[in-house]
Amino acid sequence: MSRAGLIFVSFIFALAAPAARAESVGTAGAGPGRVTEGTLFWRTAQQETLVPAPVLKTDVTIVVAGIVARASVRQEFTNPSGAWAEGIYVFPLPEDAAVDHMRMHVGDRLVEGVIRERASAKAQYEQAKQEGRRASLVEEERPNIFTTSIANIPPGAGITVEIEYQHAIRYDMGQFRLRFPMVVGPRYIPGTPAPQPSGGTGWARDTDQVADASRVTPPVAHPTRGPLNPVSLRVELDPGVPLSRLEASYHQIQTTPLAAGRYRIELTQGSVPADRDFELVWQPVAEVAPTAALFTEKTGEEMFALLMVMPPTPGARDGHQLPREVIFVIDNSGSMHGASIDQAKAALKLALGRLRPTDTFNVIRFNHTTDALFPRAEAATSQNLAVADRYVSRLRADGGTEMLPALQQALDGHEHPGRLRQVIFLTDGAVGNEAQLFSAIHEQLADSRLFTIGIGSAPNSHFMSEAARLGRGTFTYIGNIAEVKKKMVALFGKLESPALTNVRIELPGGAGVEVVPERIPDVYLGEPVTVALRAATLPPRVVLRGDLGSDRWERELLLQSTDEGVGLSVHWARAKIAALLDQRRAGSTDDEVRDAVIGLALTYHLVSPYTSLVAVDVTPLRPGNELLRSHALETNLPHGWNYTAVFGVGQGATGGRVHLGIGLTALLLAALGAAAVRAEKT
Repeated sequence: MSRAGLIFVSFIFALAAPAARAESVGTAGAGPGRVTEGTLFWRTAQQETLVPAPVLKTDVTIVVAGIVARASVRQEFTNPSGAWAEGIYVFPLPEDAAVDHMRMHVGDRLVEGVIRERASAKAQYEQAKQEGRRASLVEEERPNIFTTSIANIPPGAGITVEIEYQHAIRYDMGQFRLRFPMVVGPRYIPGTPAPQPSGGTGWARDTDQVADASRVTPPVAHPTRGPLNPVSLRVELDPGVPLSRLEASYHQIQTTPLAAGRYRIELTQGSVPADRDFELVWQPVAEVAPTAALFTEKTGEEMFALLMVMPPTPGARDGHQLPREVIFVIDNSGSMHGASIDQAKAALKLALGRLRPTDTFNVIRFNHTTDALFPRAEAATSQNLAVADRYVSRLRADGGTEMLPALQQALDGHEHPGRLRQVIFLTDGAVGNEAQLFSAIHEQLADSRLFTIGIGSAPNSHFMSEAARLGRGTFTYIGNIAEVKKKMVALFGKLESPALTNVRIELPGGAGVEVVPERIPDVYLGEPVTVALRAATLPPRVVLRGDLGSDRWERELLLQSTDEGVGLSVHWARAKIAALLDQRRAGSTDDEVRDAVIGLALTYHLVSPYTSLVAVDVTPLRPGNELLRSHALETNLPHGWNYTAVFGVGQGATGGRVHLGIGLTALLLAALGAAAVRAEKT
């Protein structure tokens, strides 16, 4: 290369260097900056220095007794900087988690959190923050998304917040599944940005369709910066019955048998990055698999119970099962890029192969646009199925997640006499407008049944499970490609067997017993009927009735000999709050629902959309002349996701100015190389 060429190349790299240096620093309180060894830095408005954000590590302990799990989540915020800090961390919990306790550990002292109406708790926290007192606040953004705020973390020190919750273990197809989510995946936020300033610290602005978008979109670290937020996890399992299988679906674990049939389960690595859901699965030996379980608890003058009853497996059908119309909906948006779209396509192809000649079907795909394979459902002929297979094979994942048009097209709002209409929805559920989508399901379901399949390492469990419940279907998680066949075969069993419908519970002499849910949803093959009860005195027996296909089903249970359950009052109250929130779609006013929810949440000490937990230290600590830096903690990109496919070029470790400099450099190097070749030829 000539001397002039070398000078020219040096000039181009010099042009790109300032952009790279500028990109290494973020805007104070607004977005991610340079990250080294898992630390997020911010440029302060007062001085041109880099201030590292608090570092987070989480320790989780889950105690399982029968079908109830009680969990403790300890979040340790350490401030590595020389400035006083506030840390704001958005994190997931199970969608049915009943959060009822919070403690702030300040050195050797313990400050117990109290439940307050949300606005009151926020005001108390803000006042303590301004006065220099250490304080913590836990708020619910969605049933599966929470925010912890920690004020006045001293320089070089830390504050630990311990959150406790409980929920019921899911039982399905002979297996118990305990799921602990670890990361909030980026959500697609539709709508027009709101004119007023956003109320949260996330990367998305609030919009007219997602009014709290900035509160459910925590900043996401680019994968090249390394993993963040290590999590250790221990499960103390007392299954109550001998087991034939105990394993984790997506993590390596170490299992230690204990006395009396109990087990201790820990992560083999000690701690792991918070980038995928943890799932523990255990299966009783066949002869002791439960057909019914009842747990009771007396709290004050009230009795609470959790009842689980397994319907019988339907016998061989007589060949007169209704033909089906099956509508498959597949998400091929950017968040599905990579392993997720491969899992979804494999699952869809398996499902297509199970259709019978008497069935009809269609395939709808969506990202920021929506289209369908056929204008309407067509017969499942070999020719049509071959066309569908080619259509699915060509799908690629990119673009946004405009789910509503696809959902409305699949749930056409019509009755379909003579056919069993099933909608199979394959998605990671990475959306922020869940309420809008739930309303569409409520309004347009008609006689369809909606089955959701959660794809990927961190699906939006709140959307997936609630959509299936409203759609009178069921939901399935597929976390990796190796699970596709097994879990889809289990789903086929549900789709091809009659559901237990019109389920009702009768309580002889049970006046005054409050049952949640009031309307028991349809129950599919391998799933139990589960209800929570509250009463001054439980009746001696209950009777469950329903329709199993064309047959009548009935089960009577005595409520005398029971196992003791811990925290069932909290479980009942959480389920009751969910039922109250659901009434907003049935015509109840917001004020009516709000008042009822606040009353329950304050009585049972629960976090809800209208109540929060707040803990405030009494003694002021930060001097009045010391500034407080606020930091929104970054989260990991869910395992298997592609950063560029989700956020686009220029959103990650290097920004637009860097990409521009690099792009110009590449183009000019190419031109220079071509010129050099021409010079050599001459």
